[in-house]
Amino acid sequence: MWILAPNKKFIKQYKLLSSDLQKRVDSTLAELVKSENPTKLGDYKPSLKVYAYNLDKSNRIIYTVDFSNNIIELRRVGTHKQAYGKD
Repeated sequence: MWILAPNKKFIKQYKLLSSDLQKRVDSTLAELVKSENPTKLGDYKPSLKVYAYNLDKSNRIIYTVDFSNNIIELRRVGTHKQAYGKD
């Protein structure tokens, strides 16, 4: 079982999402918490050293994994531009 640790940026972006998208994020986070290895659910982005879980065609969750403490740090959520800060 993993512990979720959202940072301030993630919380701020999450609050701005539509309620429909928030529900999708919630179910995805539940899936991440229950998984044996959350890194297998996302695509590794070597340039940023993070994992990206694609919610749909344009929205994603950006996170890192701390295996020693069983923590998933949630960094950003939203469109590609919101998640990566660029197009």
